[in-house]
Amino acid sequence: MRTRLSFVVALVLAACGSKSTEKESGGGGTGTASGSAPAPVPVATGTQLFVDDKSVATIDAAAVASWPRLDTLLPEAARRMGKWQAITIKNAKPQPAELANPSQAYREYVPALFPGPDGKVSFGMFDPVELGKKGKPALQEDGVTELRIKLAPDSGRGENDHQGGAAIDPQNIKLAIITPKGEQVMTGDKLLALPREAMPGGGGDAKGWRLGVVLEAAGVKSFKRVRLTDLKGPTLTLEKADLEDKATIPFLKLNRQGSLRFRLYKQQGEGWQPAGDLRDLAKIEILE
Repeated sequence: MRTRLSFVVALVLAACGSKSTEKESGGGGTGTASGSAPAPVPVATGTQLFVDDKSVATIDAAAVASWPRLDTLLPEAARRMGKWQAITIKNAKPQPAELANPSQAYREYVPALFPGPDGKVSFGMFDPVELGKKGKPALQEDGVTELRIKLAPDSGRGENDHQGGAAIDPQNIKLAIITPKGEQVMTGDKLLALPREAMPGGGGDAKGWRLGVVLEAAGVKSFKRVRLTDLKGPTLTLEKADLEDKATIPFLKLNRQGSLRFRLYKQQGEGWQPAGDLRDLAKIEILE
């Protein structure tokens, strides 16, 4: 009797051991369970750039170490800032910031990305000289995760806007100044260090330099005539009286492309009107 009872107990223990083994191995059958959760979907890092809701680039903090202009980071077809209907800036704030018609609302400024205080990408609207000096923007958004450019409908708007794409680093400007004693070059860093004044009749944030200030900084003390030459060839000759006449102001300004634009302003009534214009000043010659 004892032998039979021992045999039954052994069978029960064997059955329990078999079930325990099945549970530990993930159940019966030939399938196996890994026991691991599905791999997480990769999260995009850096700042994503969109044009009309289409992703065109992802920029990280290392890519903005040179403080690039926003338009230079976009496809060529989207670089004319005059065709931008809006810029939407997303960061940790509850609501994204939106700049409507930025080319008109911020006529004297350029959009750029730069390293932010938190080590992330920051967005700013810069005076061209301030951008050249890596200075302070007029408008700033930090920790930017998305930038969305909305283009205006194809209506011809912005077609004549030359601001965008062919950007020049103002630090790389080289203005040749030729005198009877020889030629010298005024570099961008020297030019940007000169104090600026408001553009004649500007009525806004536009600032620049009188021609006399630039010549004096180059050591030119006396002359009778000067000839200014555009990079593409056009020239403009001025008499010394043009620099001394209170009703005439020869004026240089850094435009949004980073080029030096020269305009000769003449007073008409209570206002000022341009009487001469060179879009990309490259050389100043002292004729006598």
